[in-house]
Amino acid sequence: MQNFDQLLSLSGMDLGQLGARFGLTPEQTLSALGSLMPAVLGGFHKQADPGPGSFANAAGTAEPTTSTGNDVLGQIFGTKDVSRQVADHAADQSGVSSAVLKAMLPIVAAMVARHFATNGGAGAGGGLGGVLASVLGGGATGSGAAAGGLGGMFGGGGNPLDAILNGLRR
Repeated sequence: MQNFDQLLSLSGMDLGQLGARFGLTPEQTLSALGSLMPAVLGGFHKQADPGPGSFANAAGTAEPTTSTGNDVLGQIFGTKDVSRQVADHAADQSGVSSAVLKAMLPIVAAMVARHFATNGGAGAGGGLGGVLASVLGGGATGSGAAAGGLGGMFGGGGNPLDAILNGLRR
């Protein structure tokens, strides 16, 4: 949960504020973040290290907006169909409705983009590796375990976005 707290604090929110924005309890919000974050981070990981300037518009906003988040989702996922698949998969994992997760996904993407825009880029050398590892349960700090050890959901080493999309294509 610590890494979620860091991402939220950079966006000017806390878990309760984010949840209230979507009518969720803190527990539901944490579950939603834990289900959305691996795919969002996987989408960033698929980028060929876009660098800190690529998501500069996310850094310039007072708080994450749906518009900024949709721009980011277009960059990392390519199509709205992928965003829908991610939200549907996250709904299955979290128990939070797909409609809520579809609304929440752009905000989560904008928060992550803001983090990378202000912390030196999205490439593995620019911080993504550490965020991915800790959120997916492989981080040295162990805070991924607080997020539910999300790496186990995807069978270990691969990109979570690939695992979601491959599972849905079968």
